[in-house]
Amino acid sequence: MEHRNLTLDYDKDLIDKIFDDFDMRYIILFLYIIRNDLFKNLADISLIESYERILILDEIYKGNVTKFWQKEFTEIAIDLGLFKNMRSIKEFDQKDDDFIIKLGEETITIEKDTISVPVDTLFLMINKKFPSSSRRNFNLALTKLKGVRCESSNVIHSLIYEIGDHDYTLSDDLYYILDQYGNIYQAIKIEITIEGFFQRFKEIQDKVKEFINIFEPILNNKPVLTKIYKAIKEAKEIIDFLKEQKVQLPDKFNFDKMDSNNEIFKKWKSSLLALLNFSFKLSEIEKKILDVKRTYSGKGKKNNYLKFIEKVSFNEENIVDNIQESLLKLRGDLVVINNEISNLSKKQIKLLNLDYERFVLTSKDD
Repeated sequence: MEHRNLTLDYDKDLIDKIFDDFDMRYIILFLYIIRNDLFKNLADISLIESYERILILDEIYKGNVTKFWQKEFTEIAIDLGLFKNMRSIKEFDQKDDDFIIKLGEETITIEKDTISVPVDTLFLMINKKFPSSSRRNFNLALTKLKGVRCESSNVIHSLIYEIGDHDYTLSDDLYYILDQYGNIYQAIKIEITIEGFFQRFKEIQDKVKEFINIFEPILNNKPVLTKIYKAIKEAKEIIDFLKEQKVQLPDKFNFDKMDSNNEIFKKWKSSLLALLNFSFKLSEIEKKILDVKRTYSGKGKKNNYLKFIEKVSFNEENIVDNIQESLLKLRGDLVVINNEISNLSKKQIKLLNLDYERFVLTSKDD
């Protein structure tokens, strides 16, 4: 029989490649979660009817939602971002029954056993969980997914379908393939946890880089940072080591000409060295975070994404426990650094640097 429909027998490699792409992966997964976890693959008629009863209301109050929707449905809807003015189920529970819920001008609709997701709604759902996603890449991924060339024949596989001008639905073929792999919602929640941790890490790392940049921009250059980290690993004095390595530093790093007992000099130097050591520690934490992410993505990834879903669903090789333990330890390391730099501000660092540069100038005059 001629191969026309998407199948694992013919298209496993193609599906793996699609899931390697950040934007295509999440379009597919969020459409799957909407269909499977939110609407139970349309198998529960009463659930669909209760959803549609809410949609026809001119104004939606919290009391309407609690009356017609099951608790689990409400939790998933809020988690996905279906409500525009509600961030969590905890926040929802705290509201009074007369609180007005906003679904937005467009929302998910169901017609003739087809779930239609507006393009803006879908992007906002993904962007809520993965802020690094961009609308441009999202749009490009949508275009690709509407027609993917089969690697086994001349057939074009539509992994998603466009309904009207701007609504989308997941293809049945791909839905039932994914359904074999386990709890996709659980897998994506774990990934969201990892990505969220990584974003928090980046915020702290960027703050340290910003502070170092005020002291001296060259110290943030990648080749120079490599030398700085080498000095720290070998317990060498950082500035002396950079000079030995022929790194061209400004005159303010000629410490031998400074009064080493001067309070401004001591504070400036100790603050700079502390930040460089934080930068090193953060680089070590980053390696460990990236190693956790390699569980499912990145260069040298340990599992393709479908295998990652499968392993998470059944906690194979204690994958869930290992990820949680790794993040917990890394969080402890990150908290220590964040506590140290939380007392610093950009203004303080600038003033300290200005004071030091005045001190350098006066030292030259002397």
